[in-house]
Amino acid sequence: MPTVSEREVLAALDERMQTLVRRQEMMFVATGEPDDGHDCTFVTGGPGFVRVLGADRLAWPEFDDASLSDAINEIRHDPRISLLFVDFARAAVGLHVGGRAMVLDDDAMRRACHRLNLDPALDLVAERRPDRWITVYVEQAYLSAAGELD
Repeated sequence: MPTVSEREVLAALDERMQTLVRRQEMMFVATGEPDDGHDCTFVTGGPGFVRVLGADRLAWPEFDDASLSDAINEIRHDPRISLLFVDFARAAVGLHVGGRAMVLDDDAMRRACHRLNLDPALDLVAERRPDRWITVYVEQAYLSAAGELD
């Protein structure tokens, strides 16, 4: 099992990072302008609610929910975004992802990424389809850990 000992900043998600994202049920989303302070929002979903669309792209569905309305407005104004995934249960590993975000309505996202149409889990969340998606183009990613990454 490799131990994450030094912060190695990558331009895309390696296999370890992708695996960590796929099993997560929560993350922290930071948006906003650095001079004005970041807005940080806690986001949850079932395991794998954040989809790995590629080594350099992540996305998650949003439903008609006010919890991310401020973040969505900030993304539309300034697309810079930071995500933090923490695996508390397995190894006290944190995955930090920085990039640029876009907000797409559900139909546009499904046209852009056809395999989402084949994902039955998307139609089972509260028995409704997402209203929109937040997609993140990864610019940097690194792991920080107190334990081992499996």
